[in-house]
Amino acid sequence: MTITLPDELRDELERKAKASGFATVDEYALNLVIENMAEDVEGPDVAHSRLTPRNRAELEAMLDEGMNSGGDVIADNAFWAERQRVLLEKLAKKSGIAS
Repeated sequence: MTITLPDELRDELERKAKASGFATVDEYALNLVIENMAEDVEGPDVAHSRLTPRNRAELEAMLDEGMNSGGDVIADNAFWAERQRVLLEKLAKKSGIAS
């Protein structure tokens, strides 16, 4: 299928495609169509959580950084309880609630 777009719209799509990490406007447009179809099936929250190439690259970089940042962590019940305690403490400080 071929779609002819006005120059202004094509320029805007090229800008958005590049900003999102897509190689071409065609890839970006295809992603928009797939996302729209997924929204019909899965709902907007799930459909819009899909990774773009740029988000995927950023996520992979963060995962690599985490893997190279130090020793292993055992994510047992004690680990998650401590994480919850720390996060609740930060939330309490942020909202001005004494813990």
